[in-house]
Amino acid sequence: MNHPHTATALTTTPSATSSAPPPRAASARSWDHLILPVVFLILMLGFFSIDQKFLSQTNVQNVLTQVSILAVVTIGASVVIFSGGFDLSAGAVVALSGVAAALAVEHTGSVGLGVLTGLTVGTAVGVINGALVGYLNVSPLIVTLGALNVCRGLALVLATDGPIYSFPGWFTDLGASNLLGIPALAWVAIVVFALVGFLLRHTVFGLYVYATGGNATATGLSGISVAKVKMAAFAISGAACGIAGVMLCSRTGGGEPSSGMLYELEAIAAVVLGGAALSGGEGKLWRSVLAILLLAVLANGLNIVGVHPHWKGVVIGVILTAAAALDAYRKFR
Repeated sequence: MNHPHTATALTTTPSATSSAPPPRAASARSWDHLILPVVFLILMLGFFSIDQKFLSQTNVQNVLTQVSILAVVTIGASVVIFSGGFDLSAGAVVALSGVAAALAVEHTGSVGLGVLTGLTVGTAVGVINGALVGYLNVSPLIVTLGALNVCRGLALVLATDGPIYSFPGWFTDLGASNLLGIPALAWVAIVVFALVGFLLRHTVFGLYVYATGGNATATGLSGISVAKVKMAAFAISGAACGIAGVMLCSRTGGGEPSSGMLYELEAIAAVVLGGAALSGGEGKLWRSVLAILLLAVLANGLNIVGVHPHWKGVVIGVILTAAAALDAYRKFR
């Protein structure tokens, strides 16, 4: 099944056709889709003109390695936002999943069991968040803010306030390795992107995600279980955070309870910057991933030109606010 990435994909009626936007509005929207790639290209060329090492193989691989973990978190966040929700607990779930994975390896000596534990913990948190939002109709703001505090607190308690470096050297070597010139962690992100992209674009579930985000009431009246769709969306986000937690373990050699700070804000900023509506119902996964890559390139470039890393948070905040304002302007227009 191939369907457009809008909530109107659920049904097609003559009235929908008659209310199509005028050519000028449609043309403006088509230009909107080009803004992000053009800005990305300008950033790349701009930083390259300042320092040609910016596009060196070493720096490109470094950027891809750094952004891979956040890209996986962003992919999960995209599904939730497309469905009309958002997840503020992502960074804490990444930390808890990593700590749980490290503890499993420490007590069993099995890397496979550790990886499975990290994925299970992340998915379980997502399912709980989704059940509360979908079935009990609790605000995702309250649910995920609570989950943020619970998961971060559990990570600190389980790790007794310190990192747990229990993974063997070969696992960290694997995380730092390259395949066909592309970092291994980037390959993981590519696989996750392909799987979730297929799910959103070529399955009935993907259609339901956009329909739920566009109009949950109408979707429910059409016989679709909105609660199940929301729970599944949060479960995917939680699973993505579990994967990201394990990926982070492969970079550091263990679980760090303080890891994942502000991951959720960067992911949400990327999804909105990618053109998704905060209210849900529209968005494209590839644009979310391109946006998080743009933020990584921006951070790397600022570092190369000597800007203090603390300015990264300022830049992300400005971008998130500007993207939200642009989203509101597009709706008003």
